[in-house]
Amino acid sequence: MSIKELKNKDFLTPKELEREFGISTNKQYKMRMRKHYNQENSIPFIKLGKTILYRRSDIESWLNKNTINNRFEYEQ
Repeated sequence: MSIKELKNKDFLTPKELEREFGISTNKQYKMRMRKHYNQENSIPFIKLGKTILYRRSDIESWLNKNTINNRFEYEQ
């Protein structure tokens, strides 16, 4: 399977992830390496041979899980 053959919108290549979610390919690499060091917040990915893919639903869940809500309430 080549990346050009991938037309399923359920999966993203590193370049598509960068374009759609703004996470650079360099940052993706660093976050994938966290998994090897058992660090939390590693980005979920699939590796097929040398091909890296991201399941869109996994990325959306991962982003939601790691969202920090800062709400400031102002007293009037």
